[in-house]
Amino acid sequence: MTDNQSFDALVTAHNANAIKIASIYVGEHCEDIVQDVWLKLLDKQHLLERVENFENWLFFVVRNACFNFLKIEKRKRNTFGQPLHENIKSNYNIDYDCMLDKIIRDEDIARLRKTIKNLPEAYSLPLIMYYSKGMTAPEIAKVLNLPLSTVKWRLHTGKQKIKKEYLKGGHYNGHK
Repeated sequence: MTDNQSFDALVTAHNANAIKIASIYVGEHCEDIVQDVWLKLLDKQHLLERVENFENWLFFVVRNACFNFLKIEKRKRNTFGQPLHENIKSNYNIDYDCMLDKIIRDEDIARLRKTIKNLPEAYSLPLIMYYSKGMTAPEIAKVLNLPLSTVKWRLHTGKQKIKKEYLKGGHYNGHK
C-alpha cells in the first residue's frame, strides 16, 4: 500500500468523527475546516508516524482548527456583533410582535449558551454533542475516547449544574 492509499484509508476511517467534532464548534463550516485539516496533514504525513493515539490527536487538531476559525470570524464582525454581510440586508416588512418574540427567545438561548460555555469542558462538550448535535452517549464516548459510564455521569452532572445556575438567574462561573 502506498502512502497515499494509507492516507486515504485514514481519512475514510476518521472523517465522519472529525466532521462531528467540528460541527460542535463551528456548525455549518465544519466540512471546510476538516478538509483544511486533512490537507495540512497530507503535507505532513511523515509526522503521523509519531502519533500514538490518532483519534485523540485528531480531536485536538480539529478542535484547535475550529478555535482558529472562530478567532478569525470574530475579527470579521463589526461593532454590532453581526457579520458584515448581514448588515447589508434590508427588510422593510417588519412584524414587531414576531420580532419581540424572537428577541426574547434569542436572549434565553444566549443565556443558556453562556451558561453552558462557562461550564468546564468536561461537562459542556458532552452536553453540546448530545443536545445540539443529536449524538448518543455511546457515540460521544467513542469520539471522546471515554468510558460510557463517564459520559453518562458528565451529562447528568452537567445538566444539574446548568439547572442550578439557570434557575438562580445567573450564569455558571464555577464559583457558585
